[in-house]
Amino acid sequence: MKHENFVEWLKRNELSLKCKPRTQRASYTEFFEGEFKGEKVPEFKRGEIYFAKLTNSAKTRPFLIYQNDYLNKACTEDIYHTVVVLPLSGQILGGDYRIFIKKRDLMSKDSEIVATAIGIISTGKIIFSKGLVTKLTENEMKKVDEAVMKVLGVNIAI
Repeated sequence: MKHENFVEWLKRNELSLKCKPRTQRASYTEFFEGEFKGEKVPEFKRGEIYFAKLTNSAKTRPFLIYQNDYLNKACTEDIYHTVVVLPLSGQILGGDYRIFIKKRDLMSKDSEIVATAIGIISTGKIIFSKGLVTKLTENEMKKVDEAVMKVLGVNIAI
């Protein structure tokens, strides 16, 4: 992929970002009901971990921001309201699809990123006010990418 700036990327993708399938429409609504109630979402980056609460009855848990930074910027520019994430679990189970992350920064315990649970959440579900939990290293992100590629059957399956 050639190097381009956000404006060029947005010009090419703006219509597809405005197309709102049911999940996008729900995320748009949740954005106005979430922590910031429709206010500007703060800047966030791929590889950062934030707390989120998916439902009123769900517990607050950390999620890795997995989508690219142009989609993240579209969220902060109020163009897009959905984020591709991977949850973290405090249950250490190992295996090919879980990436161990040692306790650090705002993490309360050692955890694993669960690559088999790729999902999307509304920016309104992310609790930015609790701050950045931690940021993955380049090596950790490489391990996440490898696990996700295995989950999706890209290159090396199983």
